[in-house]
Amino acid sequence: MTFVRICALLALVASGCRPQSSGDAPTPDAASGPAFPQTVTDTMGFRITLPAKPLRIVSTAPSNTEVLFAIGAGDQVVGVTTYCNFPPEAARRTKVGGFSPKTISAETILELNPDLVLTTGRLQQTLTDPLRKLNLSVLSFDAQTLEDVAHNIREFGVVTGHWPEADTLADRLEARLNTLQKWCEAITVDRRPRVLLLVGEEPLMTAGPKTFPGQLLERAGGRNLFADADQQFPKISEEEIVRRNPDAVLIWQMGDPTERINRIAKRGAWKDLTAVRENRILHIDDDIISRAGPRLFDGLEQLAELLHPSKKK
Repeated sequence: MTFVRICALLALVASGCRPQSSGDAPTPDAASGPAFPQTVTDTMGFRITLPAKPLRIVSTAPSNTEVLFAIGAGDQVVGVTTYCNFPPEAARRTKVGGFSPKTISAETILELNPDLVLTTGRLQQTLTDPLRKLNLSVLSFDAQTLEDVAHNIREFGVVTGHWPEADTLADRLEARLNTLQKWCEAITVDRRPRVLLLVGEEPLMTAGPKTFPGQLLERAGGRNLFADADQQFPKISEEEIVRRNPDAVLIWQMGDPTERINRIAKRGAWKDLTAVRENRILHIDDDIISRAGPRLFDGLEQLAELLHPSKKK
């Protein structure tokens, strides 16, 4: 994995309640959807009132884009980033730039005349603040856990006028999570494989327990080989990997992983690792394990099946 890709992953990772409303704001009705004007407070504590249902939305994060399309608000989206590749329809929207604030064009966003811009938390704060100074309505959402993702889906339902669809989706995702967690509770510690989450080889990097890959691993019935890591994506030494001897290695990337898997298996120092000897170098698509949208729940279920093949139906 290239350094650029790793940096992109760092940025993307760092994206079941009702939103806070003012006393005068209309209360959404589950049958008809939210009424407008609607006052909403985002993850960063910023509060705005939307006078009407937004019809021209710009999303500056792939996770935001996926949620918008998943709740039926895709037709309201007019601008996305170059990383917004799911669903395929998102690629037909105007591109406002990449993911990092310095790559996103405020001029292009202004040209789209949006009535709502959705950014992502602290990582895009240097983008969010200037856009607000341009008198744009901007909400910024972060997610650190699967529960946060479900919460944000409901928030998106309020701000887009798709409350019923968002509630239904969030309920379904939470039910899937609960089902998997009940299954996982029955797995004893000795049956939970110790897994090296391999972000990159040059340099060797892993994912800590507070990242989405780290959280999904634990909730899917695995144990993080570097659960003691303080950083999100720390560099690690080959000697320490050998000493800890993982039961499995998990990689995530787009495209065919065959070449990378073969390269990892042929590392001289790793030939005696349990993961290599037992041919347990596992792969999962990076977007469904690191992007804070509905597909994270797909990633969780797929990871559980990778770690525990007997779970497959």
